[in-house]
Amino acid sequence: SHLAQSARVAPRTAWARTPRSCGTRVDALRQQRKMVFFTVFATIDSLTLLLAMTGMTGASLGFLKGIADLEHDLTNTTDFLQTLKTMSRVEHVFLAINVLACLPFLGNWWMAPPQLLWAAFKGFRFATGADAMAEKDAYDKTIYLKHRKIHTMSLFFYLISWFIYFARAITAVMDIHVHGISPYD
Repeated sequence: SHLAQSARVAPRTAWARTPRSCGTRVDALRQQRKMVFFTVFATIDSLTLLLAMTGMTGASLGFLKGIADLEHDLTNTTDFLQTLKTMSRVEHVFLAINVLACLPFLGNWWMAPPQLLWAAFKGFRFATGADAMAEKDAYDKTIYLKHRKIHTMSLFFYLISWFIYFARAITAVMDIHVHGISPYD
């Protein structure tokens, strides 16, 4: 009798939907929305990281230019110390942006731990006053060479990170086109 009943049921038409097929479509739509959100979030985060690293690289170059100007007597001590103070502020602002942009990826992205360790190193130097320079020590060669070594190390770390961040940002922007969520697709 069960077979006879199932034989009398009309075949399903294209417009007829069962609750299960509707649920599958809703799940697919939810997955697509999640993908769009994560793609846009990753793009914004990648561009934020690139901006932060560009600022830190610029600050490091500013430090090194200030030290070179002092070394070659192109600036006076007061202007040199003002340059160091300004570049320190710039570096710390962009370092904070970098940390905030890296935190969501701690444990998921291989670049997050080195960036956070570097931020801790720079924060420790700031907290202990190791980045500060007194006016009387400005022309002491051992002092400004020590600062030059630290800022050269910063420059190389920032440049390597900048190229990785640049590749990540380009990849994130291209990901928008791959997923077809760009208005130009």
